[in-house]
Amino acid sequence: MFRDGDIWIHATERGYFAYQHPYLRLDLRRLDEITRRNFFWGYTPESGDIIIDVGAGVGEETLTFARNVGERGKVICIEAHPRTYRCLKALVQHNRLENVIAIQQAVTEPLRHNATIEDSPDYLRNRLGRSDGVPISATTLDEIYIRLRLGTVNFLKMNIEGAERLAIQGMVETLKHTQTLCICCHDFLADEGADESCRTKSLVREFLQQSGLKVVERSEAASPAYINHQVWAYNPAVAATAN
Repeated sequence: MFRDGDIWIHATERGYFAYQHPYLRLDLRRLDEITRRNFFWGYTPESGDIIIDVGAGVGEETLTFARNVGERGKVICIEAHPRTYRCLKALVQHNRLENVIAIQQAVTEPLRHNATIEDSPDYLRNRLGRSDGVPISATTLDEIYIRLRLGTVNFLKMNIEGAERLAIQGMVETLKHTQTLCICCHDFLADEGADESCRTKSLVREFLQQSGLKVVERSEAASPAYINHQVWAYNPAVAATAN
């Protein structure tokens, strides 16, 4: 374990992991298992695939995604919070993930170029729009898609703590070229006492259906609550082209 600026770099037999605090017990094998359980349920990665990860965090899924799409593939990791992004960027650099592009921006609705994000020590719960938050650059997913000239996107994962209600407004073009996606909704946080802006599942499902996608909701009694608030969707037109 060593420092890289204000970030702790954890060297393990399975790769490097960056975080703002030192981990006494870090198991990258366990992170890989969680990623596979959460996101390979309705998507099977293949060499050469393109993955967009909106809300990549410190890169919990990045190593698994990058290694599964291989050198010919590409993973676009988008993270809004500055400190969390520094961890993500360090993970990419120290693992020499040349097939990963890391972007520090909030993904939100059209015609919005800046935002604020909460600065809680619990980065997993940091949310957009807090008046006392950290100022950040904002864009739409469509703008990123067009800028990078991505072509067919094989898998899109979105996990942005309720801000999906804004992000879906700026991903119409991206959806036309996306084969499979998983949007992690946060109704369970509203159920636990958070404000109602976290309740997005019905909104997301309706948007995807109106966009012509086939929607599948995941339901597993023995799984953590967040699993059952994933909304999966498949684009029949893109699937037919890919086949």
